[in-house]
Amino acid sequence: MTQEVNQNAILQAILELSKQVQGMKTEIQQQLETVENKLEGKLESVEKRLEVKIEAVEKRLEEKIESVEKRLEEKIESVEKHLGAKIDGVDAKVRVLSHELLETKADVLMLKQVK
Repeated sequence: MTQEVNQNAILQAILELSKQVQGMKTEIQQQLETVENKLEGKLESVEKRLEVKIEAVEKRLEEKIESVEKRLEEKIESVEKHLGAKIDGVDAKVRVLSHELLETKADVLMLKQVK
C-alpha cells in the first residue's frame, strides 16, 4: 500500500509539476508577446524618425544642389559675358589688322607699279 501511496504521490507531484510548467510556459509566451510588441513599436518609432531625418537631409541636399547650380549658372553667364567682350575686342583688332594689311599690300603694289 505504501508503494501505491508513493506512486500516487509521485503521479500527483508529476501532474502538479506539469501544470506548473504549463503555467510557466503560458506566462513566458505572454511575456515574449509583450516584449515583441514593445520591440515592434520601438522599431516603428525608429523607422519614422529615420524617415523624417532622411527627408530633412534630402531637402537640405536639394537646396544645396539648387544653390550650387544657381551659382554655376551665374558664373557661366559672367564668363560668357567676359569672353564675349574679349572676343569682340579681338575681332575688332583683327579687322583693324586686316584693314592695315590691305593698305600695306596696296601701298606695296602701288610702289611696284611706280618702279
